[in-house]
Amino acid sequence: MDYVSTTTPLTYAFYEGPSWEPPAPREWTAPAVVEPVLDAPQAPEPSTPDLPKAVGWMIVGAYGAILGTFALSFLGDAEVGLMLGVCAVYLAVYLGVPAVILRMEPKVETRPDLADFLREGLSTWTGRVSAGSALAQILTIPVALAVAAAGLGVIVRLSA
Repeated sequence: MDYVSTTTPLTYAFYEGPSWEPPAPREWTAPAVVEPVLDAPQAPEPSTPDLPKAVGWMIVGAYGAILGTFALSFLGDAEVGLMLGVCAVYLAVYLGVPAVILRMEPKVETRPDLADFLREGLSTWTGRVSAGSALAQILTIPVALAVAAAGLGVIVRLSA
């Protein structure tokens, strides 16, 4: 590094050593546009290719159990019937939209049955997951809500 005298302010002003200023911006050139060559039409990838349909029915059963528990616990007044009807419509939409989306996806050639799924597990981005841990991740919230609804129903029936 060059020595710069600091005895007078003029010596630094005339110093012609390395500059601390940023370099001048370079001229920007756009990258060349390359069009992808598509030989065949592209189809979307299925979202659940290695989940059996039985897992979906387990989810439907858990939410159906919640609605059934509410019906058994609270049905008796007209207002409760109206609210259960609204809940049933919400449940139909909540479960119907994914069903419609899954029907719009391309068909999977070989969807495993429940026995194969329990034996082989589920493939994820980070590797294979056992069937037990996959089912635990999928069914924890619906089953916990069903158990909570059943507990609430028992409390309501015992206190009435």
